[in-house]
Amino acid sequence: RDEFKKSVTSALIMPSVPVLATIGVFIWYIWYIVPMTAGLFASFDNIELPPLTTWSIAAREWLDRNIGYLLVVLAFLVGGIVMYFRTPKGQFQAHKHMIRIPVIGSLLHKLNLEIFCRVFAILYSSAGENIEVIKVAAEASGNRYVEHQVKTITIPLLVAQGNDLVQSMEASGEITSMTLARIRTGAETGAVRKSAQQMADYYEKETTLKLKSAVETIQTVVSMFIGILVAFLTVLSAETALIRPSSTEL
Repeated sequence: RDEFKKSVTSALIMPSVPVLATIGVFIWYIWYIVPMTAGLFASFDNIELPPLTTWSIAAREWLDRNIGYLLVVLAFLVGGIVMYFRTPKGQFQAHKHMIRIPVIGSLLHKLNLEIFCRVFAILYSSAGENIEVIKVAAEASGNRYVEHQVKTITIPLLVAQGNDLVQSMEASGEITSMTLARIRTGAETGAVRKSAQQMADYYEKETTLKLKSAVETIQTVVSMFIGILVAFLTVLSAETALIRPSSTEL
């Protein structure tokens, strides 16, 4: 898990640098350059400024009036979000929705399942009581939501209703169909430990390979985002360059 987090962090650092730099340039251009240039023509009564230029001037005036309030609200918002996600409820909600994030979410989910299967394979005993084994494996998965689903659905079904292992895991809704099929085969052949170990090894290889694809996807999205901002600034610059006072004003 630590290796995966390190890989994801290093993969996201490089795209974040040009994105933040582009956003900074975008704000500076909208807030300072365009209004300073187009503002020279605002004194002419008969000049109609282009729509993007007008919007840029209005945006600067709004920011000048409300920048203090905006920074305070932003600070409280960021601080509130950080504090909320540090609470048990916030961590639960974060882990619940984290595995639903496009591209990265699937990898995180399979990473949690890899650890679950690996711990389960190490501790599983075909002749003993495995309720505690499932509980420990769920806690080790690193995802509070997956842990909650296993503890509140899978384990009660095993204990109270006497369902078999595969049915109880399937009821949690967070164990993939591939994992269930492999464990079902293992249960039928008496090789549950081996099946869980095989799934752990499979997910380890899959997350490693698909991480590269995810990084490429993120880089593509970042490139498109930067391209959109650059295209917008290009159109805005072209509008400003085409502003001409009328001959009567001259």
